[in-house]
Amino acid sequence: MSNTINATNSTTSTSSTSNTQQTNSNSTLGKDDFLKLLVTQMENQDPMNPMDNTQSIAQMAQFSSLEQMTNIATAMDTLNTNFSSYNQQSLLAQGASLIGKTVSGLDTDGTTTISGTVEAVKWLDSNPKLQVRESDGSLVDLEMSMITQVQS
Repeated sequence: MSNTINATNSTTSTSSTSNTQQTNSNSTLGKDDFLKLLVTQMENQDPMNPMDNTQSIAQMAQFSSLEQMTNIATAMDTLNTNFSSYNQQSLLAQGASLIGKTVSGLDTDGTTTISGTVEAVKWLDSNPKLQVRESDGSLVDLEMSMITQVQS
């Protein structure tokens, strides 16, 4: 995903690539499969020696617990996705607040000092990067985590 916030026109552009993944419905057992299994088990049990009620209840409780764990896992995945999106938006907003300010920091290697005015913020390689115009006119990317000083 790539986001850019530019100081010139104060707009945000977003582009993303989405990979759709199909799940194989034959690889997991659902509620319908459980009911089919239960009905088949009841149809094929020996009438002279039926399954114990406690065994039936225990099986139903296990399937119920499994269903609840699956629901919790799905909810956690959704929460994780929402948190990641919120975190990205928060970092972009923090970067946008630096547009027009003079910043200093180190490049990704930590060897070269970058100093200049922030002109834009972009999301690249899962990190927010500031586009900084240095005094020589060059435009360089500075990771927000590498900022050492901010001036008004």
